[in-house]
Amino acid sequence: MSVAGVVLLLHVLAAMAFVSGYVGTNVMTEVARRARTMDERRAALSASGMFDRMLNQPGGTAVIVTAPIVVWAYGYPVTTPWLVISTVMFLAIPTLGGLFWARIGRRLDEALADGDDEKAAMLLNDPRTVLVARLENLLVLAIIALMVLRPG
Repeated sequence: MSVAGVVLLLHVLAAMAFVSGYVGTNVMTEVARRARTMDERRAALSASGMFDRMLNQPGGTAVIVTAPIVVWAYGYPVTTPWLVISTVMFLAIPTLGGLFWARIGRRLDEALADGDDEKAAMLLNDPRTVLVARLENLLVLAIIALMVLRPG
């Protein structure tokens, strides 16, 4: 196997870890949205956090590290439209994590620590929270499509 092939394999494995963690995090957050008790909500959010820490974050970091190496190894021009667009979309995800999800997460942690399940449910089901989550899902799907199809 060539060096380019090895680097591409590492990038794909990193992307699989990222997407697996992303999907796991989102599924468990959705379970938390629909939970009937605080214990159920707390357990779902705990699992969501584990997917995020164990797969999503390290996978995303590995994607960021391996992507430029793949671009170099395959000789893609850095101005290739699908590459630029997918990079911007990918970088939007940790930006949302820092600017939006970290704040929501802190407020959720506080609500659960205070035993305020009503506030936790309200935060999870707030229309803005759901909208940002759905838009982020669309970003991830679009990135996958761009990486697989490489249009243009």
